[in-house]
Amino acid sequence: MARASVRFEGGDGHWVAERDSVGFVGNTDLGDVEFLVTADALAELRDPDLDGIDAETAMEAFDEYEEEIHRIALREFVKRLGDEPPILLTSADLDS
Repeated sequence: MARASVRFEGGDGHWVAERDSVGFVGNTDLGDVEFLVTADALAELRDPDLDGIDAETAMEAFDEYEEEIHRIALREFVKRLGDEPPILLTSADLDS
């Protein structure tokens, strides 16, 4: 079986206040890739009718849906070079 282009350790989510997101890291053969998933996307995972969630609830949602988030991140991953910003997953990515 072929190895995934991005691999995730799990349990490494951290709140990124300036982006209102949870950050996590994927490992590739060329190094680490940073990802962000917005609090709005996490709120939608938990309950599509929620308007938003606070940092603590976002972290709980990340922990609860981490496997699915990693699957989405793997699907949305694109080859990146240099010091580009992290790959951002939003609620729009949940629909695909």
